[in-house]
This record gives sequence, C-alpha cells and structure tokens, in this order.
Amino acid sequence: MTINKDQVLRKNLTAVAIYNALFFEHKNKQKALISITIGDEKLTSLFQLRRDFISEIRKILKRKAYQGQKIAYFTNIELGASNGELTKEFNPHIHFQFFYDNYEPIKLALQTIEEKYTFSNKDIQHAKKKKAYMGYIIKEYLPKNYHATLEIQKKKLGMKKPLYTSSRKAIPNYVIRYIYHHYKTVAFKKWQTIDTQKRYQFILNQIKIGRIKIEPLLNDIPKKGYKVVKKYQVYIKIQH
Repeated sequence: MTINKDQVLRKNLTAVAIYNALFFEHKNKQKALISITIGDEKLTSLFQLRRDFISEIRKILKRKAYQGQKIAYFTNIELGASNGELTKEFNPHIHFQFFYDNYEPIKLALQTIEEKYTFSNKDIQHAKKKKAYMGYIIKEYLPKNYHATLEIQKKKLGMKKPLYTSSRKAIPNYVIRYIYHHYKTVAFKKWQTIDTQKRYQFILNQIKIGRIKIEPLLNDIPKKGYKVVKKYQVYIKIQH
C-alpha cells in the first residue's frame, strides 16, 4: 500500500487546526487528558468505548445538578508503536482531552465506563496551569513527526473511521479549513510567519475586528464579496 505524503500532511494539519481551534475557544477552562488502553487491544473496542464515554457524559450533563454546564473534548486513537510497526509493543490506546469548569461529570462517566470495559492501563493528567497548552494529543499529526509506515498502518487498520473526533466549535470545521486554505493560498508569506498554535487565535482576532465575517447563507445568494462555504457565506479581507 502506498500513500500520498502531501495529501496526508494536509489532512494531518486539518487535525491540528481543529484541535487548536477547540483549545483557543476554551483556553480559559480547566483541562484534563485521560489515556486508556483497553484489555483486548482491539480498535473496534476503542471506537465503541469512545462512543460510550462521550454518550455517558452527555447523559450526565442532562441531570439537574449539571444543567447549563458544558464540556468540550478532542479524542484521538493511537496505534501504539511510534514507527507504525505491528510488533509486540503494538498496544492501541485512546486519549481524551477535556475542557471543563466542573470535572465531576467526567469522573462519573469514567466510573461507569470502567464498569463496562476492562482497562489494562489508565492515566489522568490535569493541566497545572489553567491556560496551559496541552498539545500531546495531536503529536502524531505534526509535520515534524510524520512517519510513512505509521500512516500506512493507520490507513490499513482504521476501518475508514476517524481516529480523531472533537466536540462542535463556534466555527464549523469546514469553514476553518476554507479560511486556512485561503490564507495559505492568497497570503502565503504572511501565513507562514504565524505560529501554528496561534493561527486560530489570529483568525478569531480577524473576526473580532471585522476582517473576517462568517454569516449563514440565506436564499443561496451570497452578499457581494462573500464566498459560499456550504451553509455559510464567508468574507475575508487580507491586510498584506
């Protein structure tokens, strides 16, 4: 099996962009990283565990005691061996990064999940500083960590399901991708000077001062100067 490196890098950078968008929208919240290795070491079990864990959190948030509270998340399933080789060290596991004001719903959901599944390993890390950047969960998607063998194994074993997922953001993922691509195409030199971790923060600032406008598309007819991006119309004014 072969892969297109440029195509993979573009997809991986999308994952990084989605994570950074989530982080900057919730940087003032508390953060925790939960890592789980499941006993049977099957990817199918990890996919199901992820669905069950997130579903349980949503159910708990509907309780009267937690009404009005919100929890954002980014998840990623890793195959284990950093070079992608399926050796005895192969131990697929999943990371959950949560952004929250109250950890209790996450704690209760995790207790329920532990009763249903057998864990061979569990690790919980809380950010020491409230605004700390916790980028460990996206390390495999960074260009400097690209490894062809790993990407091939991800394609072979991923069952055409996303290895990473995230909660919804104020700006839909496809709009984020459009804005990133537009800046990279129209203002490449300026875009390259902006640190990867700060690009979404830059976009939020451009929205704040009116150089980027994102509005629902009404009657399938965009305003003058706007571009249609699925259900939205987007205006971007780039200051070179």
